[in-house]
Amino acid sequence: MRKLISSTWTWLIIQTLFNVSISSFTYAEGLGEIIDIGKYRSRSVLPDPYEKPCPDTPVKLLHLEGNLYRHTIGSPAFYSGLVLITQEGALIIDPARTCTALKLKEMIDEKFHVPVKYVVYTHGHFDHIGGGQVFQNAGAQVVAQKNALEPIIGERLPTALPNIVFDQEMALNIGGESVLLHHAPPSHSDSMTFVYFPKYKALQCTDICGSDSLPYGELPDFYYDGWVEALTWIQRLDIRWIDDGHHQLATKEQQLLQLRYLQELHTQVLDLVRGGESWEQIYHDIKFKDVYKKWTDFESYHLSNTRGMYEWISLHRRGDW
Repeated sequence: MRKLISSTWTWLIIQTLFNVSISSFTYAEGLGEIIDIGKYRSRSVLPDPYEKPCPDTPVKLLHLEGNLYRHTIGSPAFYSGLVLITQEGALIIDPARTCTALKLKEMIDEKFHVPVKYVVYTHGHFDHIGGGQVFQNAGAQVVAQKNALEPIIGERLPTALPNIVFDQEMALNIGGESVLLHHAPPSHSDSMTFVYFPKYKALQCTDICGSDSLPYGELPDFYYDGWVEALTWIQRLDIRWIDDGHHQLATKEQQLLQLRYLQELHTQVLDLVRGGESWEQIYHDIKFKDVYKKWTDFESYHLSNTRGMYEWISLHRRGDW
């Protein structure tokens, strides 16, 4: 690997943008590492389920303010990510699918006539990072937290490997605009990246944050303690826009509710387990507040969320052995 220096950031700028103490971060002047993806060209990959055109999955590019946009897939947004478009080029977060990435690239080419310079992966799950090769093959650099590299290779995911990886923090500069990447605590995955646009006070917080919505399914690739830490950390940022990778744009206040939901679910399941209840009993005895019952996908996910929390607690209890 070779070290790559992108934009230069002083500690004072970091402190101001994130509104926290300097000691909370280890920014190293925007350092990343270049991956020699050539040695992986012959790697085995799984079939791409979204290789063919998907006209039934509409792609939109919505203007938020200034150079900041949001791409959405499906209606309402089934997948989404923030997009920065400058005269120098564009930065895209999580293209999601090959068929929709092709459409998004076409829209940027026709409307803005600039190349896509960066694609940022928020984590190593295929449902968000599919289609990365569409932009990489056209010259874009794919950037991800370093823990995302192994599962992309190991799980044979049919998407682009990162050209650049970072450890804790990285800064990108494009068209005079700054983008900060921060490795989120292990939560929805151990490869999570927060992407912050300081000029717009906008945060990409895919799958960790919510928009009055439940986390996905049985909480796959789940780290409870880190998820609590991540949602708590967000409260220290100055944020106006939050994109959670799905749904509608969210607020910082909604993340407090998301935090309470996870904490209350954890406490309740832990108490039931310590009370000697089996999963079959917990399944019937778990209770949810009315505010959560109004959330998106409550009927689909509340019991699977409970199962995921039960499994996590069962593996992490401090027993009497």
